[in-house]
Amino acid sequence: MARRTMAQRRLRAAAREDRRGVLAHLLSHSDRGVITDAERPLLRAHVEAELRDADDLRRTVNGQQKVMQRLGRQLDAAHDAIREAERETGRALIRAATAEHQAATLAAELRPYRTAVEEHRRRVIAAGTLPAAHLGTPVPQHTGGNAEACPACTAHNPPYPFLCPAPSTPEQP
Repeated sequence: MARRTMAQRRLRAAAREDRRGVLAHLLSHSDRGVITDAERPLLRAHVEAELRDADDLRRTVNGQQKVMQRLGRQLDAAHDAIREAERETGRALIRAATAEHQAATLAAELRPYRTAVEEHRRRVIAAGTLPAAHLGTPVPQHTGGNAEACPACTAHNPPYPFLCPAPSTPEQP
């Protein structure tokens, strides 16, 4: 669409006002029946110019209405997409909250079992024995000295200074 400058708009408005003034004068002559042969073509030219301007304006308005309708449909589609995204976000938040609640519930249920298993593991490691059910598997023995080299201490991280709880064996000469 061509953009008109303010000067062009003023010129067109001034020409339209002049044309309408002449039309009013010619129509008043026509009403009285005193229109001359020279005024008839002038009347026709001005009426045709007004009709052309009205048609141009009508086309412009129709084009603008179509653009507004298209933009309105796009805006409605955007609003629908936003509403759907908000609904999806709400559903996802509910699912996440439910999953967090279930995870917290399961963690709370498992805490006593984990504590009991960890305590039992500590007792077994400290005693260097396993229950009768595990007699078929070799029991790692504490060797004393550096805990990183002890097979029984590698199952857990001993506290600093990383010493095995078994007494150190004297080195052979």
